[in-house]
Amino acid sequence: MKDTFLEIVELENGDIVLRPAHDEGEEECPPLAVLKISDDTKDYLKDRYFELAKRMFHAGIDFVYSEGFEDLDDYDELEEEELPRILH
Repeated sequence: MKDTFLEIVELENGDIVLRPAHDEGEEECPPLAVLKISDDTKDYLKDRYFELAKRMFHAGIDFVYSEGFEDLDDYDELEEEELPRILH
């Protein structure tokens, strides 16, 4: 991906997206990531839900550019037990 500025934007439908920034008159690029925060969570966090979204996107960006994840081509070759886990 070429070097570009990224922006975090809340869309009219309530989704919060991470996308390449664009200038007025330029066509919008599709989002790189979409985050849906439930209405219950938004009510609980009040105006801080957007800060939560920003921190989540920043954590993802930090992960991608962290040591050990520099060569994305090698990521597909990792053993299953080495892949990141999602805990619920």
